[in-house]
Amino acid sequence: MQRYPNSHGQPAPPAPPPPVYELTRDPLFYGTLVFFVLLTTAVPGLMGQPNFMPVIQALGLTVFTAIALRRAGVATALRVATVWLVTQAFFFFLLAWLLPVSVEKAIHDAFLYRTGLLQWAYTGSATPGSLLAAPVARLGEIAGVVLGSLATVGLLGGWFLVKGVNLLAYGMGSLWRTTGSPLGILLGLAPWRLAQLAGYTGLFVLLTQPLLLNNWNPAHYLSTQRRLILLSLTLVGGGLLAELVLPGLWRAIFAPR
Repeated sequence: MQRYPNSHGQPAPPAPPPPVYELTRDPLFYGTLVFFVLLTTAVPGLMGQPNFMPVIQALGLTVFTAIALRRAGVATALRVATVWLVTQAFFFFLLAWLLPVSVEKAIHDAFLYRTGLLQWAYTGSATPGSLLAAPVARLGEIAGVVLGSLATVGLLGGWFLVKGVNLLAYGMGSLWRTTGSPLGILLGLAPWRLAQLAGYTGLFVLLTQPLLLNNWNPAHYLSTQRRLILLSLTLVGGGLLAELVLPGLWRAIFAPR
């Protein structure tokens, strides 16, 4: 390309290269993500599909997270997974509050879970599905997130993760509707469960990588993602310990009188 001289007779500097397009920085990417969260949550939720809903949600979460991992790295993948899960929780919470009959059909044993939550809220019994009430199920969930993410490029781990988020959001909406008080939202927003789900999210992103990126060297992850490993394990372990001691205090603060 011909360079025309400037006022001092020197060649003009070359034009800067056009900015590199980054898909994961495009607002349209996140708009598409939110649309798929709504599609995979609202449609099967309203249809009362307890098997199809977590499968399609896990597939969407895994695909968008994998795109972020391949295009932009771990930090962006964590942001994408967090946006998906927070949006999913919000949509499902609204559905559980507005359309409880349809949503109850979209979760296996939802009636028993809701009944268990109310018993905990009013009588102080163990929270349903907790480490005290169902230790095998909770430990199986952890194994599913870890081994499932590692063996299926995140898909099976994502299935356990989205199911946990749906159940948390369902509990919040159900407690608000049943107790008739907005405090039911805070009562259902169990901080020990939030910590576990946050830790699962980190493990999901971490353990999706070996098969997706074809890098099975543990030293690589220990050197480049040590903070993510430690934070994820701390959140899961701390959430499990808190689940043993915190529900009583949480109930004492927020339960209806």
